[in-house]
Amino acid sequence: MRKFYGVVGLFTVCFVAGFAFLKSNTDEYQINRDPAAVRNNFDFSHLRGEQLQEAVRQRLLAGLEIRKNTQGAGIGLGHFVFIDESGSKKLACQEFQKVFLSFEAEGVSVGGDKPQMEVEGRCDVSSDMSRINALYVPVQKILGEHPGDGEFQFNEGPKVTVRFANLPEEWPRTWLLKSVKLVNESASEALVVESDEVAKTLGHPVVFSW
Repeated sequence: MRKFYGVVGLFTVCFVAGFAFLKSNTDEYQINRDPAAVRNNFDFSHLRGEQLQEAVRQRLLAGLEIRKNTQGAGIGLGHFVFIDESGSKKLACQEFQKVFLSFEAEGVSVGGDKPQMEVEGRCDVSSDMSRINALYVPVQKILGEHPGDGEFQFNEGPKVTVRFANLPEEWPRTWLLKSVKLVNESASEALVVESDEVAKTLGHPVVFSW
């Protein structure tokens, strides 16, 4: 992560958009692809500083999608390649191991606090390397449980953890995306995309409706 910031500099990006349901074949998936194979429009190894920051922001936003099915929804975002300070190309998911998506319930509060939802999963690359594999939220399974603060872990496909706080007596059905983090666990650092850039970048919020 320090290598990434050594090239890019610390920055906070804000993003909102839709999401894509892409399931990896196994939770044991390992990144062993060649960054040189990524198409040029996702390869930012020639960029530095502000240009790199802007390209990463736009790529994350352009690749963000939500795709629903009868049981839930997949949440995915765009992938990219950068160059580290040693001059080597790296896939984003080689630098960041985890993805965290934070949401806030719309139109509901408990004791003055908004209900919160956090979705955590692994940063795995899709088959064409243009996207980060979606984090799948099994909405119907969650709705079958009694609302309460805490977390759910789902292991049917790639492992996903969903955490809740400040919940009312009934499940909120409308959630607004507040932030996204790509986390480098070994370096204890993260690339954060915050909500205050949403309107500026996309002109609208990202709504996850159950």
